[in-house]
Amino acid sequence: MPVIVLLRHGLSSANVSGILAGRAPGVSLTDEGRRALRANLELLPHRHFARLLHSPLQRCQETAMVAAEVAEFDDIAVDDAVIELDYGEWTGRTLKELGREPLWKTVVTSASQARFPGGESITEAADRSTARVRDLVAQLREEERADADLGAASKSGTASESGTDVGKPAPPRWAMIVSHGDIIKAIIADALGMPLDEFQRLSVAPGSFTVIDYSGDRPVLAAMSVTAAGLAQSAAVGGGGMR
Repeated sequence: MPVIVLLRHGLSSANVSGILAGRAPGVSLTDEGRRALRANLELLPHRHFARLLHSPLQRCQETAMVAAEVAEFDDIAVDDAVIELDYGEWTGRTLKELGREPLWKTVVTSASQARFPGGESITEAADRSTARVRDLVAQLREEERADADLGAASKSGTASESGTDVGKPAPPRWAMIVSHGDIIKAIIADALGMPLDEFQRLSVAPGSFTVIDYSGDRPVLAAMSVTAAGLAQSAAVGGGGMR
């Protein structure tokens, strides 16, 4: 029963300043962000994960380190497929200023048509991140089948001695992805069969986690933007700002 937990990086210095950080270097978690992130992670419904994949940007690396102190991960790796959108010339500008750009309305209401000047399109970012999730789910399912085969062999007495407790049920195959607001919203929209043009209607707070169950024929959104303090993301491109 593959389950994916999407963890947005904790509150960052750019979130507090109302800046669209994008892929700019040197954007770290605030002290408040770290404290809130730890409290949020204590609400996780599951603590053992087969994988932790995280964006290579500093704020996600720091978030992954905090997550590793709270939960157990068999493998931790950087994954470029879940890096933040490349906002190009918008990177580092204030959200207040960007709200006056003609492109802003397209980003908010027709996201599939938006391409950031000098950067990538929202569709390209959504395609790369959702494709990575599908690949991950397929990998987890294959591992589950291998676990089931091993369990069946053990019960029938045909499993060879390996020095491990092959009769013990394998842990459930959960994985965590540490990423960014718009990337996580795109993954949620894909799981729900929601058009990308509607994904700005979703809210994913910094430090929050979202749970998607991929065990059935269709993904099921089990929880979204869970936080200990009930924080909500403002309706802003890149998930900047809090209210």
